[in-house]
Amino acid sequence: MTQAAPEPGSGSSPPPAGRLLVVRTAVRTLAVIAGLVVAYYNLPMDKPFDGAYAVGLVLGLIAIAVLLTWQVRGIVNSPHPRLRAVDALASTLPPFLLIYSAAYYLMERNNPADFTQLLTRTDALYFTVTTFSTVGFGDITAQSETARVIVITQMIGDLLLVGFAARVVVGAVQEGIRRRVG
Repeated sequence: MTQAAPEPGSGSSPPPAGRLLVVRTAVRTLAVIAGLVVAYYNLPMDKPFDGAYAVGLVLGLIAIAVLLTWQVRGIVNSPHPRLRAVDALASTLPPFLLIYSAAYYLMERNNPADFTQLLTRTDALYFTVTTFSTVGFGDITAQSETARVIVITQMIGDLLLVGFAARVVVGAVQEGIRRRVG
């Protein structure tokens, strides 16, 4: 007597090939995040935040929007839309945060009065993540109008990324699943 395969979504563990795919996706995701963090800590950022860096910030944010759009298309067409969604978020969120961290670090280098304390790269990343998570501990705050404007753009970007982008990714997963089943 043969045993029937479990129904999809029945809560059973994935078959070995599925587990391998999950592990590969997790390893790739962690490698991307680790690579981005290593780059953040090792890139030469010794010049002051000026117009060129402001343009770089805007271009970086546009690149993230393009990347997210490309990822959403990939999710819809993927044979594994849920895994592709994890990959999409992991390749979109860290660069978004690291771009702002770099901007804050460079701004403080240019004008130490922009923030309430001197920022190391770790301090800038900490400030970015506390702003993103809306915790805002208050130990580091933006002091100048320029710094506050950049923080405002991050807050708006945070809301868009969490709200709109998350909704789009979830919709793409649902569409990808519908296409696979239908």
